[in-house]
Amino acid sequence: MADTDVNAATLTVTITEALQVGHDVGTTDVRDFAQTCTHSFGSIANVSKRIIKLADNTLIKIATFGSDTDDGAFVRADVRYIRVTNLDGTDALQVGLDDENSDAAYTSLAPATSIMYTGTTVEGGNGGTTLDGATALKVKGVANHQLELFIASV
Repeated sequence: MADTDVNAATLTVTITEALQVGHDVGTTDVRDFAQTCTHSFGSIANVSKRIIKLADNTLIKIATFGSDTDDGAFVRADVRYIRVTNLDGTDALQVGLDDENSDAAYTSLAPATSIMYTGTTVEGGNGGTTLDGATALKVKGVANHQLELFIASV
Protein backbone atom coordinates (compact mmCIF):
# COMPACT_ATOMS: atom_id res chain seq x y z
CA MET A 1 0.00 0.00 0.00
CA ALA A 2 1.24 3.49 -0.84
CA ASP A 3 2.36 5.89 1.86
CA THR A 4 -0.39 8.51 2.12
CA ASP A 5 0.82 10.57 5.08
CA VAL A 6 1.44 14.27 4.54
CA ASN A 7 4.93 15.28 5.63
CA ALA A 8 4.98 18.54 7.57
CA ALA A 9 7.30 21.26 6.29
CA THR A 10 8.47 24.75 7.18
CA LEU A 11 6.68 27.75 5.70
CA THR A 12 9.08 30.65 5.13
CA VAL A 13 7.67 34.15 4.72
CA THR A 14 9.97 36.93 3.52
CA ILE A 15 9.08 40.61 3.46
CA THR A 16 11.41 42.86 1.49
CA GLU A 17 11.28 46.65 1.66
CA ALA A 18 13.39 48.65 -0.77
CA LEU A 19 13.74 52.43 -0.46
CA GLN A 20 16.57 54.83 -1.15
CA VAL A 21 16.09 58.51 -0.42
CA GLY A 22 18.53 60.95 -1.96
CA HIS A 23 19.03 64.64 -2.71
CA ASP A 24 18.62 66.62 -5.91
CA VAL A 25 22.35 67.30 -5.78
CA GLY A 26 24.36 64.23 -6.75
CA THR A 27 23.81 60.63 -5.86
CA THR A 28 26.53 60.15 -3.26
CA ASP A 29 24.35 61.15 -0.30
CA VAL A 30 21.69 58.45 -0.61
CA ARG A 31 20.00 57.09 2.51
CA ASP A 32 19.20 53.40 2.22
CA PHE A 33 16.13 52.16 4.10
CA ALA A 34 16.12 48.61 2.71
CA GLN A 35 14.98 45.88 5.06
CA THR A 36 14.36 42.16 4.69
CA CYS A 37 12.50 40.24 7.38
CA THR A 38 12.19 36.46 7.25
CA HIS A 39 10.04 34.34 9.53
CA SER A 40 9.71 30.57 9.55
CA PHE A 41 6.68 28.58 10.68
CA GLY A 42 7.59 24.95 11.40
CA SER A 43 5.55 21.75 11.17
CA ILE A 44 3.01 23.09 8.65
CA ALA A 45 0.96 20.17 7.36
CA ASN A 46 -2.37 21.84 6.47
CA VAL A 47 -2.73 24.61 3.92
CA SER A 48 -5.76 26.27 2.38
CA LYS A 49 -5.41 28.74 -0.49
CA ARG A 50 -8.34 30.12 -2.44
CA ILE A 51 -9.62 33.11 -4.35
CA ILE A 52 -12.96 34.46 -3.17
CA LYS A 53 -15.34 36.72 -5.10
CA LEU A 54 -17.71 38.73 -2.90
CA ALA A 55 -21.37 38.83 -3.90
CA ASP A 56 -22.13 42.25 -2.40
CA ASN A 57 -20.98 44.80 0.18
CA THR A 58 -22.07 42.97 3.34
CA LEU A 59 -19.74 41.68 6.04
CA ILE A 60 -19.09 37.99 5.36
CA LYS A 61 -17.28 35.17 7.11
CA ILE A 62 -14.50 33.67 4.94
CA ALA A 63 -12.99 31.33 7.55
CA THR A 64 -14.02 29.93 10.92
CA PHE A 65 -11.87 28.86 13.87
CA GLY A 66 -12.76 26.41 16.62
CA SER A 67 -11.49 23.58 18.76
CA ASP A 68 -12.02 20.98 16.00
CA THR A 69 -12.55 20.77 12.24
CA ASP A 70 -16.33 20.39 12.36
CA ASP A 71 -18.06 22.14 9.47
CA GLY A 72 -14.72 22.97 7.83
CA ALA A 73 -13.38 25.10 10.69
CA PHE A 74 -9.67 25.54 11.24
CA VAL A 75 -8.40 24.41 14.63
CA ARG A 76 -7.72 27.76 16.30
CA ALA A 77 -4.71 26.56 18.32
CA ASP A 78 -3.08 25.07 15.20
CA VAL A 79 -3.25 28.13 12.92
CA ARG A 80 0.19 29.68 12.46
CA TYR A 81 -0.19 32.05 9.50
CA ILE A 82 -3.04 33.81 7.69
CA ARG A 83 -2.69 36.09 4.66
CA VAL A 84 -5.47 38.02 2.98
CA THR A 85 -4.61 39.79 -0.29
CA ASN A 86 -6.93 42.41 -1.75
CA LEU A 87 -6.89 41.58 -5.47
CA ASP A 88 -8.94 44.66 -6.38
CA GLY A 89 -6.97 47.50 -7.95
CA THR A 90 -9.40 50.24 -6.90
CA ASP A 91 -11.39 49.51 -3.73
CA ALA A 92 -10.25 48.96 -0.16
CA LEU A 93 -11.25 45.78 1.67
CA GLN A 94 -12.21 45.61 5.35
CA VAL A 95 -10.54 42.58 7.00
CA GLY A 96 -10.73 41.42 10.58
CA LEU A 97 -10.69 38.75 13.22
CA ASP A 98 -13.91 38.51 15.23
CA ASP A 99 -14.85 36.50 18.31
CA GLU A 100 -18.53 37.11 17.44
CA ASN A 101 -19.11 38.16 21.03
CA SER A 102 -17.60 41.44 22.17
CA ASP A 103 -14.21 41.71 20.49
CA ALA A 104 -13.22 42.33 16.89
CA ALA A 105 -10.34 44.06 15.16
CA TYR A 106 -10.86 45.29 11.59
CA THR A 107 -8.41 46.98 9.24
CA SER A 108 -8.89 48.74 5.94
CA LEU A 109 -6.73 46.92 3.39
CA ALA A 110 -5.71 49.16 0.47
CA PRO A 111 -6.12 47.95 -3.13
CA ALA A 112 -3.54 45.37 -4.29
CA THR A 113 -2.03 44.87 -0.81
CA SER A 114 -1.93 42.11 1.81
CA ILE A 115 -2.39 41.72 5.55
CA MET A 116 -0.88 38.89 7.60
CA TYR A 117 -1.84 37.41 10.94
CA THR A 118 0.38 35.05 12.92
CA GLY A 119 -2.36 33.88 15.25
CA THR A 120 -6.07 34.06 15.91
CA THR A 121 -6.40 36.21 19.02
CA VAL A 122 -8.29 39.48 19.03
CA GLU A 123 -8.94 42.40 21.37
CA GLY A 124 -11.49 44.96 20.32
CA GLY A 125 -11.11 47.34 23.25
CA ASN A 126 -8.28 49.72 23.97
CA GLY A 127 -7.26 48.02 27.22
CA GLY A 128 -5.58 45.06 25.56
CA THR A 129 -5.57 43.05 28.77
CA THR A 130 -7.67 40.07 27.70
CA LEU A 131 -7.18 38.59 24.26
CA ASP A 132 -9.91 36.28 23.04
CA GLY A 133 -9.66 33.49 20.50
CA ALA A 134 -11.25 34.59 17.24
CA THR A 135 -14.04 32.43 15.88
CA ALA A 136 -14.08 33.98 12.41
CA LEU A 137 -12.15 35.89 9.78
CA LYS A 138 -14.51 38.34 8.11
CA VAL A 139 -14.30 40.74 5.18
CA LYS A 140 -16.38 43.51 3.68
CA GLY A 141 -15.83 44.89 0.21
CA VAL A 142 -17.92 45.76 -2.82
CA ALA A 143 -19.89 43.55 -5.20
CA ASN A 144 -17.56 41.33 -7.28
CA HIS A 145 -14.58 42.24 -5.07
CA GLN A 146 -11.92 39.51 -5.25
CA LEU A 147 -9.44 38.48 -2.59
CA GLU A 148 -7.01 35.68 -1.94
CA LEU A 149 -7.03 33.78 1.35
CA PHE A 150 -4.07 31.66 2.52
CA ILE A 151 -4.11 29.80 5.85
CA ALA A 152 -1.34 27.51 7.14
CA SER A 153 -1.63 25.35 10.24
CA VAL A 154 0.09 22.42 11.93
